[in-house]
Amino acid sequence: MKIVISAVVAAFLLIGCSEDSSKKIDEAASKTKESVTQTQEAAKEVVKSTNEMVEKAKVVAAKVVEASKEVAVEAQKIADETIEATKKTINEVAKDVQDATATVDNGKTLFKACAGCHGASGEKAALGKSQVIQAWSAEETEHALNGYKDGSYGGAMKGLMKGQVSKLSDSDIKAVSEYISKL
Repeated sequence: MKIVISAVVAAFLLIGCSEDSSKKIDEAASKTKESVTQTQEAAKEVVKSTNEMVEKAKVVAAKVVEASKEVAVEAQKIADETIEATKKTINEVAKDVQDATATVDNGKTLFKACAGCHGASGEKAALGKSQVIQAWSAEETEHALNGYKDGSYGGAMKGLMKGQVSKLSDSDIKAVSEYISKL
């Protein structure tokens, strides 16, 4: 009987222990479920927040792309305008060079009538009575030729020079003056 009593007492102890353990296990399982649920809720919030940030990033990226396109279009417009302005400047310079070349050529042609008295390089005093014009500037020559033409300039050679320059246009006087300045 002692054995049966011991077995019953042991069974009660084991049942009591197992009920207590079972309660603890149930509590731990409940806490674990609660913790898992909280973790799942936190994970859902993180996913939701991440999705919101991704959407905001997409909007910002779209705005950046659009702004980049606008900048690229504006840059292309500026580049096109710069190219056109450069072409215009090049054409104007080319025309100026062409005009200058024509002026020099015209001045050289016109000076042939002067070379008989002033020398091929403007190194002579015409008929021994005028100044040597070889070192004159274009402005000085132009002033003298216009003065001969209107009668306001000249000494002993005034009458002769008036007849020579009277047939020259203003552009002819400018051309021959430029040519003489480079002699």
